[in-house]
Amino acid sequence: MDDWFAEPPYAGCEQRYRVLQRLHAQTTPWQTLEVLDLEGPGRALILAGTLQTSLNDEFTYHEPLVHVPLFAHPNPHRVLIVGGGDGGALRHVLLHPSVDRALEVEIDQAVVEVSLRLLPEISGGAYSDPRTELKIQDGAKFLADTSERFDVILIDSTDPVGPAAALISDEFLRNARRALAPGGLLAMQSGSPISQPREWHATIRAFKKAFRIVKPYLGYVPIYPAMLWSWVIGSDEVDPGSFDELSLRSRLDGLGTELRVYNPAMHRAAFVLPNFVQALLKTTDRDEPPTAAQLRAAGHPLPGVIA
Repeated sequence: MDDWFAEPPYAGCEQRYRVLQRLHAQTTPWQTLEVLDLEGPGRALILAGTLQTSLNDEFTYHEPLVHVPLFAHPNPHRVLIVGGGDGGALRHVLLHPSVDRALEVEIDQAVVEVSLRLLPEISGGAYSDPRTELKIQDGAKFLADTSERFDVILIDSTDPVGPAAALISDEFLRNARRALAPGGLLAMQSGSPISQPREWHATIRAFKKAFRIVKPYLGYVPIYPAMLWSWVIGSDEVDPGSFDELSLRSRLDGLGTELRVYNPAMHRAAFVLPNFVQALLKTTDRDEPPTAAQLRAAGHPLPGVIA
């Protein structure tokens, strides 16, 4: 009998994959955690019933999350990752030779331990790098208490709902902004504007309340619902969509490895939003999330995702 993995249905939609092997399952103090070998994505990390990353697909998420803000900063030295226990974001941060400190604050130690044991290719030895420090701690509490300043802060977390909703609270973003060095940038994933317009609206709205410059950007993550995914960058000084291409290409050559998604043209193009996303962006000037009628009027491809 076929064994399939599917995330919980959302707004009448469900995406599923054939399970080739179930490798691990546990309940941590924070969430359920599974590692499955899936047909197509390969070995995959599942947290709280949702597909987080996989060996075959991780680069489609981690490269936009990490390299867009790090290349937008002229010379990043100190980087903070909140979450990211699979180690993929950390691995990509450490590709940048200018980075001399990479601090990861992950609340769930089991995510790090299981990922190192069953998905070691994702971190690729990043936790053994002398520039790395790992703290098992609540990221929100760390940001509230720290006096350290970072050039780039990356929030690599599950969707901002339930316990993770605190990651787009006024207090969290205020503390994150305070932890940025001058010219610093904060980046996080903001869900899919197609399948998660309410979550996207809430995240962009929260960033617009916290930062002077807010730029959402897009990419494709095949293992996530709707595949079209988004991230957002907040800064008080740096426009992440504006950069010197000659300098960026020189820095890109200095990574010493070929990236599979990121390039200067992709960096620029990621900030070009389709008309229906631009219309959705206009709704973030008010607190109320868009209605189904407003989505339909904006030309949204799945207006039924909001009843």
